[in-house]
Amino acid sequence: METLNSIIQKMETCIRDNDNLETVMMDCMEEIEENYNQLDSVQPLLRLMERHPLTDFGSPGPIVHFVERFYKKGYEEELLLSLKRMPTLHTVWMLNRLINGTDQAEVYLDLLKEISENASYDKEIREEALHFLSIH
Repeated sequence: METLNSIIQKMETCIRDNDNLETVMMDCMEEIEENYNQLDSVQPLLRLMERHPLTDFGSPGPIVHFVERFYKKGYEEELLLSLKRMPTLHTVWMLNRLINGTDQAEVYLDLLKEISENASYDKEIREEALHFLSIH
């Protein structure tokens, strides 16, 4: 059995090489689901996204399907920590999914606003945050 980090490294290599990410990601996530189906796997997957802030990981994609299993079991906190470290196009979109599923969106909307105003983030990420703010 491969370690969680080595499985994530396979996905990272595909991102860098721009080579068949969707297929490799699906295979890797299947292995993670079988062997590492726990909340502790969420943070390393979010950190992968942080290292590649403009990468399209699917819609929603196998990583999102996996991490959202831990909704109301610690996933939200992990996502917020990730967004505070390094927001990405995909994690901003994931935050919008949280906003759509809660009655207490204020904290999430405040974070979207912070992201949209922070000039140190990529323009595409700020614009994505602004877009989601405009629909709420």
